[in-house]
Amino acid sequence: MMNHLEIDHLTVDEQNRERALEIASFIVEAPAGAGKTELLTQRYLRLLTTVKSPEEIIAITFTNKAAAEMRLRIMDSLIMAENQKKPTAMHKQITYDLSQKALAHAEKLDWQLLENPARLRIFTIDSLCAYLT
Repeated sequence: MMNHLEIDHLTVDEQNRERALEIASFIVEAPAGAGKTELLTQRYLRLLTTVKSPEEIIAITFTNKAAAEMRLRIMDSLIMAENQKKPTAMHKQITYDLSQKALAHAEKLDWQLLENPARLRIFTIDSLCAYLT
């Protein structure tokens, strides 16, 4: 049974996750296992619904492993939405809904994201600097 303090923390967490999906700058800071990658995947998918080109969005991570994980999560989410495989977990359903919206927007603008995942600009700090030079 949860006490009042735990419920307050869950409410604050839920509100912060909703704010992270708004179109404004946002910093995500949380310990390992808190769901940062899922939240950032959701944010990236949400941003895909607002741009004319996927290259307008840049995600920056610290490690190559994190960049690869982000790209994989985004692509897996888009593929699941394309195949209409709705997950049962609530947080994954948010990702699924955002993926469907991103795919619809991408199709309207003929991005062909599933065929061209390199259009997703997900960098480490070093690889972004190299890309810019």
